[in-house]
Amino acid sequence: MRASQQPDTGSSTYPPPVYAVAEDRRAVPPAGVLWWLGSTILLGAVLGAAWWLLAPTGRLFGDPEVPADWVLRDLTLAGLELAAGIAVGAVVALRLTLPGVVPRIVAAVGGSVLGSLLALGVGEGLAYLFGPHGRDGVPGSSFVLQSYGALAIWPGVVAVIVFATALVGLARRRT
Repeated sequence: MRASQQPDTGSSTYPPPVYAVAEDRRAVPPAGVLWWLGSTILLGAVLGAAWWLLAPTGRLFGDPEVPADWVLRDLTLAGLELAAGIAVGAVVALRLTLPGVVPRIVAAVGGSVLGSLLALGVGEGLAYLFGPHGRDGVPGSSFVLQSYGALAIWPGVVAVIVFATALVGLARRRT
């Protein structure tokens, strides 16, 4: 710039709209909610395939006619859902201070419910299509979930972790 030139001040508003702070800091973009919902549902499909592969009486090992393995089949899904619940709950808990926490929690817990149901459908569907198939005269020998309470583990663990983390954060702010 030469000494004879006046500086270009541009418009009289500062900061420009590109750098302005968002009006509502509590809102989360719809893409963020869809990401949480979609990723937990996709994780459910992965868990269903892993359940079918890793469970006794599943694809890789075990005998569908041994009743002792039926409990282990259900416990395998419960353990996989526990691990998924801890992972999703920890990620949500780390983001509790960011804006839009309520839609994020609702999407994560709701997606965990849907993902848990999808894990059941994928695991049983793969067993129906590719085997193993149980004997017709032996109830429980087919690759199905006998204890449906295992489906509540994943969303329950997510909710408990988020609740406990929020409670600890609230207690720290009070003292």
